Amino acid sequence: MRLVEDPELTAATNEFVRGVPLPLVRYHFERGEVEEAAAVARLALNMADCPDADAIEEILDRCSAPPEDWKERLDRFAEDPSLEGWRELMRFVPEDLFYQRHRNSIRYLRKRGVDPNVLFVCACHPGMTPDAIALVEDGLVHVDTILSRADDAGRARGAYVGLAAQAAYLAGDMVGTIRLLRDAMASETEWISAEPHVWFIRERASESEHEALDRAGIPREPE
Repeated sequence: MRLVEDPELTAATNEFVRGVPLPLVRYHFERGEVEEAAAVARLALNMADCPDADAIEEILDRCSAPPEDWKERLDRFAEDPSLEGWRELMRFVPEDLFYQRHRNSIRYLRKRGVDPNVLFVCACHPGMTPDAIALVEDGLVHVDTILSRADDAGRARGAYVGLAAQAAYLAGDMVGTIRLLRDAMASETEWISAEPHVWFIRERASESEHEALDRAGIPREPE
């Protein structure tokens, strides 16, 4: 935590607010604040018409300190993607680099056009990630793919069932959506809640869909 004002940080933050994110990404990266740099970079790259996107992408890539041939390995993986291949690819990634390397690799493979269903399974190894959730919320993953992962998720099963409900909704299957939401609600634990999945669907529902959800006992408001 900085206890004194940093004029460089203030200037970089002001630039970010103006829609110019590169100075803030570079500020954190040059100070070894890799997690902060990567977080700001991903936020920036999700902006429409992100300025300096190539430079930001390069810094994000460097946050995971990949070996020189890493993209060649990813390209070979993309030719025949599988969970087994993904496990082998990630097996010897240093623990302190694993999170960033994992996320950056999924990002690269998604841009390469790898089957989103295979990519979802890989993105969930060893556990659910924001990239896996994004694939579902972009309507790219089949319900059955998500449920197959739920079968091996133990007490986290409800989170995957909730994602499957979102996928069913985006695919236009309202009956399946309700069934899966009920399952997700019944599978809640002290640390797994169905609420994010309910609100994802409620925020997008038409009035007739709201009425169907009401009849099924799906809540409209957080408790």
